[in-house]
Amino acid sequence: MKLRSILYSSLIICILSISFLYGCSGASPEYRTYETLLRNQMQEMTNVLNAGHYNEFMSTYVDPSYLTKEGGVDQALLQFGNKKQQQLYKDLKIAKNITPLYNEKTKEMTYMNETLVKPIAFKLINGKWMMEGDWFK
Repeated sequence: MKLRSILYSSLIICILSISFLYGCSGASPEYRTYETLLRNQMQEMTNVLNAGHYNEFMSTYVDPSYLTKEGGVDQALLQFGNKKQQQLYKDLKIAKNITPLYNEKTKEMTYMNETLVKPIAFKLINGKWMMEGDWFK
């Protein structure tokens, strides 16, 4: 009887320890899913940039509030010249291999690294990751 009690207590401690360690892992359950989805999306983004479809890129992958603030896609494209287009292409290729910082409250993923010209931030808007306008300034 005492042996059974000790085994039962040990089992409870083991389960609680595993739960505690999992809870302290620092990543929300959705983080890995979001990271994978965004990594795949970044591949699509580089494909669109590489093909020279800049209007499609801005319309599809850039935060609509930034585009509205700039006066629309055409106006935003005026600031997204060849040099910036090439730099973003390079930075997205690098960012795909970086572990992003995730803000669970704001649903934002930010890629930072010394090889990136500036951080690349994405926000989850209506189920899709949209690049925030800060990179284009």
